[in-house]
Amino acid sequence: MIEQLLKVENCILKDSVKDWKEAIHVSLEPLVAQGFCTDAYEQAVLENTEKFGAYYVLTDDMALIHASSEAGVKETQMAVTVLKEGIRFTEDGPTVRILIALCAKDSTSHMEGIMAVSAIFGDDGNVQPILDAENGQEIFDIFAQAAQE
Repeated sequence: MIEQLLKVENCILKDSVKDWKEAIHVSLEPLVAQGFCTDAYEQAVLENTEKFGAYYVLTDDMALIHASSEAGVKETQMAVTVLKEGIRFTEDGPTVRILIALCAKDSTSHMEGIMAVSAIFGDDGNVQPILDAENGQEIFDIFAQAAQE
């Protein structure tokens, strides 16, 4: 159930971030603070980005921030941060406003979350309501609804 993967308090609205590094930090901050992963996980995402580029920018508007489960993951969990002012992870890349942070302790426990993300971003009609959300509950409700479809 999506309620086990995403909590209302991990659905956050933020005005802006100064750069892609802060975007990664902000997206993972609730997961680190609640003990779902360690600072090593954030460091792994930063290092992977330096090595491989912004592999997690999947569509215009959305990045799925993640790294290997061996990099300090304790429990599977997601967080969603919506930025009012988008960020580019590369100079010529798309502007991203929805940061979905995912830490997964194994290769299966996060599948419902991935399916919800796929359902949401597979239908362009779902993206704008997330961008227009006024609070974390609205963001959570969109993900919960997508997980049921």
